[in-house]
Amino acid sequence: MTTITLDTVEERATGWTHMLKLDITDTTAAATTKAVVLVPGLVAGDIVRDAAFYLKSGFVGAAVTNLTMQVGWNGASVDDPDGLIEAVELATAGTEILAGDATGVAFATKRTGFAPQEAAAIEALFTSTGANLSVCTAGEVWVYLNISRLPSIG
Repeated sequence: MTTITLDTVEERATGWTHMLKLDITDTTAAATTKAVVLVPGLVAGDIVRDAAFYLKSGFVGAAVTNLTMQVGWNGASVDDPDGLIEAVELATAGTEILAGDATGVAFATKRTGFAPQEAAAIEALFTSTGANLSVCTAGEVWVYLNISRLPSIG
């Protein structure tokens, strides 16, 4: 995974603080699911204010009929694997979704985002149907996050 933390000029221009590029080397597993930690070490006072994804290239693999990605949090008192981005199709064998924004429960009513009250991590959960993730031969997805770290301001 390539993690790019945007500087303040890029953040002002784009609205994003983090860009994470994931490909098959990050998602491979001898299983049909794999969780990938995107941002570890969130603490009380951090707020994930927005999330989005861009499917750079659809995921391809023999016998993989569907491959979905969810983005959420783990380590909080109530984990939610799709709290930021609900399941989206990434496989070319399915009807892949090329881009989307925050659809999870954290943005459902007031669009306030996710503010952990204890240590937590942002994770992407990949789930394949038809075969293990290890059979994928191509695919890349970019995840964008806007994270405010309130304790570091001031």
